[in-house]
Amino acid sequence: MKSIQSNHTIFQTLLSGLLLGLSVNHVFGISLAFLFPFCLVGIFAALEKQTSWKSWFYHGYVFSFASLFLALIGFIWVEPVAGSIMVVLASLVYGLPFVLLYVIRRRLQTNSGWSFLLLAIIWPPFAWFVKELWLGFPITLYANALANYPVFIQFIDITGYTGISAWVITLNVGVFLLFKAILQNGFSDLIGNKRSKKLLGGTIVWLALPLFYAWYTYSILPNSFQGHINVAVIQPGFHDPELDFENEEDRLAMLNVSLALSDSAVANHKPDLLVWPEGELPFPIRSDVYGLQLISDRVLRWQTPLSTGISDLVPTPRPTPPLQQHLDRDYYLYNAVAMITPQLAWRVLMENQQVNALNVYRKVNLMPFTEFVPYSDRYPWLSRFAIEFGENLHLSRGESSPPLAFVSRDEKIVYSIPYICWDLLFASTHSSENLQRAQFITAHISGRLFGSDLKTSIIGIKNYTRLRSVEARKSIVSSSTTGHSFFTNPFGEAYGIVDLYVGGYSVQEVPLNQTMSFYNRYPNGFPALCLLSLILLTFYPTNKASTKRINQKRQKPSK
Repeated sequence: MKSIQSNHTIFQTLLSGLLLGLSVNHVFGISLAFLFPFCLVGIFAALEKQTSWKSWFYHGYVFSFASLFLALIGFIWVEPVAGSIMVVLASLVYGLPFVLLYVIRRRLQTNSGWSFLLLAIIWPPFAWFVKELWLGFPITLYANALANYPVFIQFIDITGYTGISAWVITLNVGVFLLFKAILQNGFSDLIGNKRSKKLLGGTIVWLALPLFYAWYTYSILPNSFQGHINVAVIQPGFHDPELDFENEEDRLAMLNVSLALSDSAVANHKPDLLVWPEGELPFPIRSDVYGLQLISDRVLRWQTPLSTGISDLVPTPRPTPPLQQHLDRDYYLYNAVAMITPQLAWRVLMENQQVNALNVYRKVNLMPFTEFVPYSDRYPWLSRFAIEFGENLHLSRGESSPPLAFVSRDEKIVYSIPYICWDLLFASTHSSENLQRAQFITAHISGRLFGSDLKTSIIGIKNYTRLRSVEARKSIVSSSTTGHSFFTNPFGEAYGIVDLYVGGYSVQEVPLNQTMSFYNRYPNGFPALCLLSLILLTFYPTNKASTKRINQKRQKPSK
């Protein structure tokens, strides 16, 4: 009998994990994010029957494994070994909050279903710690799922992405308690029982709160906009797995497509800025004089600034650092974005200047084991564990830099700040000061490595873009080699989308906004508040008898 019950609870937990993983994905183009209000009900029901920390951790692991497996299935499809290892290890990490919940419940001497609300204040600081301080693991499933519905995420300009997990978990606790009440007393209990009616009303209000805040934001925020500019996003559409992007001819072919698309966009629409994808230039323009002259000539003819991904080579100091010495390099290699303006192009071509005035942003957040191997700068032999996935291995890490400036066609100075692919997964990529100075954001993506079989990774990047847009209250112009290339306004709403896996461009109006959100002023405020609340609750003096009476009162049905 005990074995049957154990299998039943594992099934409940597994189902919960699958529902959360599915809520991140799309099936036949339809978002399954509507599953989020009850994705945790199964694991809450299963955990109520567990009596040891080991069983709580086991259920937490099963839940995390199922959800992460579905969320990362695109990456696993492309890189089975690395993807599987990532899911196994990450599931161990994300099983820990459930153990902490078990410990705090024991400390508070409670087994009430209401105590699952503690998970809503455990998860934000834990996820923040794992992502920003410990492992740099950026998978935030609750936020990524809810970003499919931008109207529900407007409040993250106050809390940041960690506030979404607290809201979703709290909503699930309300649904779970309603579900228990229905199982015990039937649907009539929701009408006849005073406590159940309050619970139902509270759950509905909690669901509606983000919508009320969205209504307020949509009414107020446009007053701070500073006009708009027209921007062209370019998508070369290359995704053929047979193409070798370390091969100069193949990369030049992609460059020629982008040049032709840009010619057409400029001729037909006269945009204020062209945005190209990550790593679009097949030559390092700091050291390739002819490459710099080629792109400068085209920018000068367009009379339109170009924001493009580049590979940036910078000579190393002497003596050569250990990793560069191990790689037989006398330079640092950066994944970067450069702003090439007509003014700079003139100085390059007519005044014989090189790249001293080139404005460059170097990628802050590198993809582990693909763009770099952790700790390989100290222990160079670790670099052998790099996955052969992508064309630029062993990159150096950059840092947040001031916005890149250009002059619009109506002669206004405009400031943009770039993100490069993996950067979008981290709200902390840029400092608050640099974000405040920027009027909008450019995002540069290389989506070709994921192929055309599964689209979950590309859609995931789209949702992370929405999160960063709302947190900073900036428009984002996102250019990808394969898609989606698109725009978001400061509300995170996507528009001007270029279809997946096609070559094309889109020219759209981009609202400018230089105000600073509450979240950007205090980026660690919400997780810190949750942590403080958790500490106060955990060490609050408890009395066993009074706690027992409180639990009995909660569980006693109202007349």
